[in-house]
Amino acid sequence: MRSYSRQPFILIALASLVAVVALQANGPSAAEAIDVDPLIWQLSIDYPETLPGDLELPISTIYIKTHDGGDWMSTYDSHPNAVSGPAAIQNLIDIYGAQGIEVAAWFVPKGTDYDTQLLRALQVIDSGVTALYADLEPFPGFCFLQCRELAENLWKPLREMRPNAHLGVIYDPRTWWWDQSATAEWLSVADSALPMCYWESYAGQVPWDDPAGCVVQAHADLSLLAPGRDLDYLPMLQGNSTANRFEEALDAAAGVGSERVSVWRRGVVNTEVWELIDDYSEPSYVHCRSTLADDCLFRKMSTGSVWLMRGGVRLYIASFGLLPPLGLTPDDVQLVEDAFIAAIPTELPDGLLITDVAGTDVYVVYGGTRFRMGEGDYAALGLDPEAVVTLPGGLLDQVPLSPPDFSLLRGVSSGDEYLVMSGALIPLDDGVFAALEALGIAGEWITVPDAALADIPAAEIRRGDTDCSGVVETFDVLQVLQLSAGLPNTAICHQSADVNCDGSSAALDALLILVFIAAGESPLLPGGCAPIGSLSLLE
Repeated sequence: MRSYSRQPFILIALASLVAVVALQANGPSAAEAIDVDPLIWQLSIDYPETLPGDLELPISTIYIKTHDGGDWMSTYDSHPNAVSGPAAIQNLIDIYGAQGIEVAAWFVPKGTDYDTQLLRALQVIDSGVTALYADLEPFPGFCFLQCRELAENLWKPLREMRPNAHLGVIYDPRTWWWDQSATAEWLSVADSALPMCYWESYAGQVPWDDPAGCVVQAHADLSLLAPGRDLDYLPMLQGNSTANRFEEALDAAAGVGSERVSVWRRGVVNTEVWELIDDYSEPSYVHCRSTLADDCLFRKMSTGSVWLMRGGVRLYIASFGLLPPLGLTPDDVQLVEDAFIAAIPTELPDGLLITDVAGTDVYVVYGGTRFRMGEGDYAALGLDPEAVVTLPGGLLDQVPLSPPDFSLLRGVSSGDEYLVMSGALIPLDDGVFAALEALGIAGEWITVPDAALADIPAAEIRRGDTDCSGVVETFDVLQVLQLSAGLPNTAICHQSADVNCDGSSAALDALLILVFIAAGESPLLPGGCAPIGSLSLLE
């Protein structure tokens, strides 16, 4: 950490400053994790005696306000070095350059004197600044009701006349100001976006009143404001805030890929915030948006739900108590917009081997279901027993053991084939296939470990329940009649239609089921034949 003195900084002539620089060991560090560029509104105001000089602060670029409408800033700023024209800008570039600080410029477009403002912008760019930023605000004293006209008559002509200049837009990110500001029009020819994330000023306006929320949401909204354009993202952070809240905003900016941010403004940033900036290092999750690597943690903006990345999918974290065994803490959680979370799948990919921390059983995932592996199943399925992903405690239970209804399973070694209904196995035969065809269901086969088939129970079906609905009803009578006549039917559990145990489905079976429904109890059946409505295994 630098030792911050409280000496005032006074802009001096270049010749004197060079001598000072030769004696100074300090200066902006080239190793800052993220550059923070302060804005200067007025030189006479933004260098208070309570703050150190620029040489003692971690500054590599500074944004100087050059003009307001058609007026040079010397009209309002009494400082002797205030901008009064191109020569004054070049003087400031020399002064700051001697300290290793680059100079960008910003201005307020307003009014209808487009020609004068275009001339001012050209003069500023041609003076040698690194960039020119327009402060776009739909309020009195700014572009107000002329924002759209200024975009057409000032900003776009400027781009045509200086195609290689770096242009940026400072704008209010709150959605209800986009139209009046014509924000999209200004960004359409810009190189960088600088949304004003003034969380203290936006109190009570979610998510803008949250440092990270504002930075993340404004970044996400660029897909709407500047679709298809890869703009530099330099969010403008609120300087008059606490170090903790400022750090939250810095973390969010680093998390969305920003290498630098701006801050409004130099004169209100306190020493504690400057010390934070000087010591700042990027959060652990800085790589997560681009890589979706294992152990990345994301928090959904709208709900606060937390998700852990494993094997290319997100898994819900119900409690932070799951994090310590992974070597993770709540500080590793990155806030992201809802659309980002929604684009990450929650279903593990087919063929992925998973286990829990205990590692007692290993499962393979197919169709979003986990199937237990046996010793001989790895080779049969062509899977590597070393390529197992460990899920933290409790997360394995999020992957169901029971396949969804109408899944078609085949044992990898045995070749046994089953239909899954209500978490149980129904042996496949021609009758079941015919019923599936009548239902319009053509499922895909899943070849699974034989060990897993042993974990899924055989279906218990009520005698007479031909459609596997769980109850014996008049529809089953119709199914039996269709079976007996060889007509298309949906009797998936057609084996249960032979209620009198004579080896066939006939009209008599339908009559017996009808008697059962009317009487509420099974009629007498041949010896050894289970009552209608009773449960029996399908084999």
